Amino acid sequence: MERIKTYTFITLSFIVLCGGISIYTIYRINFLQRSNQVHEKVLALANSINSSVLENEITMLSYATTFDSLFLDSLEVIYRKIHTNLETLEAFFPEYDLEESRIDSIRLLLDERVVYFKSSLQDYGSPEEYLPYIIENRKKNYLRIGKRIKAQTDAIVQRQQEQIKERETGVSVNLTTLSAVIFVITLIGIITAFLNFISISKYYHAQQAATNEIRSYQEKLKLQIDQLNQTNHELEQFAYVASHDLQEPLRKITAFNDLLQDQYKDSIEGEGKLYLDRMAHAAKRMRRLITDLLEYSRAGRYSEEREQLKLSELLGEVIEDLSLQIEESGATITQKDLPTLFGHYNDWRMVFQNLISNALKFRKDGVPPTIQITCEPASPELLREKLFNYSEAKPYFHIRVSDNGIGFKSDYAEKIFTIFQRLHGKDEYEGTGIGLAICKKIMERYEGTIFATSEVNEGSTFHLLFSKV
Repeated sequence: MERIKTYTFITLSFIVLCGGISIYTIYRINFLQRSNQVHEKVLALANSINSSVLENEITMLSYATTFDSLFLDSLEVIYRKIHTNLETLEAFFPEYDLEESRIDSIRLLLDERVVYFKSSLQDYGSPEEYLPYIIENRKKNYLRIGKRIKAQTDAIVQRQQEQIKERETGVSVNLTTLSAVIFVITLIGIITAFLNFISISKYYHAQQAATNEIRSYQEKLKLQIDQLNQTNHELEQFAYVASHDLQEPLRKITAFNDLLQDQYKDSIEGEGKLYLDRMAHAAKRMRRLITDLLEYSRAGRYSEEREQLKLSELLGEVIEDLSLQIEESGATITQKDLPTLFGHYNDWRMVFQNLISNALKFRKDGVPPTIQITCEPASPELLREKLFNYSEAKPYFHIRVSDNGIGFKSDYAEKIFTIFQRLHGKDEYEGTGIGLAICKKIMERYEGTIFATSEVNEGSTFHLLFSKV
């Protein structure tokens, strides 16, 4: 497989190189075409300037012949046209000092010709004097001014032609290089294809062997999963039956203890009465543990289909059941944006009852509990962090249950969801340490999870992440 990757990488590298040279060559060809277009425009402007200079001389001669002021207006038009062409020409050479210098020279020569013309008009006031002067000096003035302007425009055009020739040579070199590279790539491609064929053939046979081995492992894994599911089912049945069977002797212990305390309360004193009280308390605690264990074994196990639940209404029923504790503690419970979803009624009832009961139980002395329950769509970043089986195709909810209670150290954020784990002694707070474990088991049934964030004396927030579907 590594050889296939290496050969493919080499081929792709040459293809990329060929593509780069091709793109660069296309760019140079396009640039050359644009340069040719610029050259044509420069040539047209240069010819226009030369023609305008010649036209300027002819117009001066016409004025000298007729002394008609219309020819003076024509000279102004020709002068502006030449300057406009020079500005257009200058725009083609923003970074070339030599061409700009030649354009400036043309401007100076034009200005010199205008000054010379105006000076001659002052020296020769009548047509009879001015015409012979113009005829006599026309050729000399044109050679002195017009030929020098044409020399400058010819130099600009020649420089353009030299640059185009250089670019044509560069494009020719690029095309030659591209041809050579394409030939080399074709040759290497043929060799690489042959080597790839050999490597793929070997890889195919190795893959077939690996597939057969994986199929064998899968069959063994399926058998082990079936055995594990059977064992889990048997363990759940055992826990359910054992819990039921343990209830009977506990009831007898409690009944006999009550009879002893009722019938012999006058004769049992001191340590005897203390032992009976401890025995009654232990039996009560044992019954509570068995009941919670039964709830844990049942959590998330329902054969019926899920139903549509309005969590806001379900939460209202839980609050009603806990109304006595809420009134005694002076608690305030608010909810916002709780969704409607498909689930089992008992599951969500247990989740909310455990979380709210904990918030009421672990409150600060003298501070009425404040419990806030909110919901929002879960962010992809949080889902990727907390769920290993997160599916981007499914929508997820994020419910927060926050309180202002005693809180706990962040080091215990995972420990509190382990069955029978307690952060406080049984004499400080009642409970068996199963409630949060039940919540975790239920949330896992909904392809989700539960986690907590807290600081000591800063309250706690329990986060429920679960699939909407």
